Amino acid sequence: MPSYILVSSDLMFISKVKEVALASGSDLRTVRSPESLQKAVGESAQAGVVMIDLERASIPLEALSITIAELTHKGWRVVSFYSHVHEELSSQANRLGLGEVVPRSRFVKLLPELF
Repeated sequence: MPSYILVSSDLMFISKVKEVALASGSDLRTVRSPESLQKAVGESAQAGVVMIDLERASIPLEALSITIAELTHKGWRVVSFYSHVHEELSSQANRLGLGEVVPRSRFVKLLPELF
């Protein structure tokens, strides 16, 4: 079964994503540090999806870019999302190679497909 990891510190949004994961029968891990991201990936039996809340990642985006580059080469799908009012995050995430970069509203619509 693929692994699902959410990089966020937004408790309300984490619970929303967990609801979608549970409804699909999937397990979601949330991480808040580079070490916990590496651990979650290392414990994964199969590549899956890493979802990054660009506004509430609690990991510097530059640090994430190194890990994400490794993950995409290993077959992981990476989706980063941001609030449409913070358009500069989209540019920064694209420049750093943080996967598919979409507004939060589009991410919410993508959730069922991701799981």
